[in-house]
Amino acid sequence: MSMCGGQACTSSNEIDDLRFLKFWMGVGPIILRYKWEMLLAGNDAENKEQRLERLHKETAPEARKIAETFGGIFVKAGQGISARPEIAPDAFVKELRKLQSEVPASSWDSVRQSLEQELGGKVGQIFDSFKQDPLGCASIGQAHLATWRGKSIVVKVQYPGVAAKMRSDLANITMLCKLVKPDVLPLISSMCEQFEQELNYTLEYQALAAIHEGINASPEFASRVAVPAPVPEISRGKVIGMEFLPGPKLETALQERLEALGISLGGASLKDFMMKQLQQGQDTSSDANDTSQDCAKSSIISGNSLELVSSNRGGCIASCGRGIVQLCGFDRSMQMARKASDVRLWLKRRNAGLNALQNLGELLRVVVRVHGYQMFFCALFNADPHPGNILLLPDGRIGLIDFGFCVKLDLAEKRLLAKLFILLADSPSYGVSAETDQQLMETVLSCGVRTENNSKEVLAQFPRFAFAKFESKWLEKGYIQGIITKDKVTDYPMFLLLAGRCAALLRGLCFGLQENISPAQEWAPYAKQWLQEHA
Repeated sequence: MSMCGGQACTSSNEIDDLRFLKFWMGVGPIILRYKWEMLLAGNDAENKEQRLERLHKETAPEARKIAETFGGIFVKAGQGISARPEIAPDAFVKELRKLQSEVPASSWDSVRQSLEQELGGKVGQIFDSFKQDPLGCASIGQAHLATWRGKSIVVKVQYPGVAAKMRSDLANITMLCKLVKPDVLPLISSMCEQFEQELNYTLEYQALAAIHEGINASPEFASRVAVPAPVPEISRGKVIGMEFLPGPKLETALQERLEALGISLGGASLKDFMMKQLQQGQDTSSDANDTSQDCAKSSIISGNSLELVSSNRGGCIASCGRGIVQLCGFDRSMQMARKASDVRLWLKRRNAGLNALQNLGELLRVVVRVHGYQMFFCALFNADPHPGNILLLPDGRIGLIDFGFCVKLDLAEKRLLAKLFILLADSPSYGVSAETDQQLMETVLSCGVRTENNSKEVLAQFPRFAFAKFESKWLEKGYIQGIITKDKVTDYPMFLLLAGRCAALLRGLCFGLQENISPAQEWAPYAKQWLQEHA
């Protein structure tokens, strides 16, 4: 497997030294406080624990402020830590959950300067027209609508100086982890590779071209999915030009659906909302009296749609929702919730004089399937699908945009994933079939996964958690965490991790529509076809 990335980010000479210095002026005193307190505690374990607990509470807000000040990677890293309670103290996990990833637009002057430097001419001479207000902003660049030779196109521009800032930030994070948490350095290394890839617009252009060509060559998806055609004349250095696809984002439609159910996103993006629900769902130490957190364990991530519907309506209704799941079964409860939300959304749109929405459930299944097709029949697959990068086109097609994090699988990796998806597609729950559980364990081991004790239960459950349909027992408090902690994972290959990331994001989108899907089941037909063609 290879990601569209290059050298390690911390080895580059393009580093913002002033930013590097400012970071350590903020972080250095915090580290010194910890060192001093541990020195005072000596060998007294109880005293050390008390001092650490106090320090965590005092310094966690400072850590959040540092992340907010530097933004970008620090916000993403903070959000990642807050979703992984096993790698950080509880005070830090809770404080970092307050981080939001909204990115303000860069000034037009800086964008124009970058455009003219990369394209070698004045914006007014190259384009028929160019809208200064961006269509969207991300951590490393923003996209603008323009007219070029009579065609509407999108121009994606990288912020000036962002590469130096990002590499400085990654160097800082790497050094910080070496000092305080060396066991997470492999994770930081993979994050460096991911961001180095995202900085390379030439590789993103190549990924866009490859996936555009692959989807257009598919009899199944050519008429159902649109990937913008690249514009080579406007793609150079830190600028990418591509065909403009009109239509609202899937994120907008999902927000409307959630709000019709009385669920307010509180001004956050859907991506931030999904992250928050995942974090709340993982918080096993939250206050039992905090009704808003108890009721907000979202169907988007945790899968309990009935708890989501009851958000902000008190613990009694949430308890009723859990009871219905136990009585009717998980999938049946999801269907009931979906029909109820369909009616409420239809009434809301009718009263507002709006047309009914497309069948989002069916469209979303197309989105899931086309990513399975990408894994096996395109040169690359997009490992970062989220609702902000999926469009609902006026002609009924799905539009896919933003290919900054694509992965190339080799033949051996495709073969291993194909066997895993086919096996998972028809596998029952763990414990029902000893033969299937044994086969799953052996397949996962052949993929390169290793645990300290090679527990059959852990190795057979891991792929189910990643790629199978959600099971109601997984909602039981501490169930998944209990399985994972039985046997520590020591090796988890990157190709499997990124395929799982893709599956998790897509499954999360489906939960937003009360659809409980199995990515493995949806992808198994493409896996079978690929194996037949590569027997």
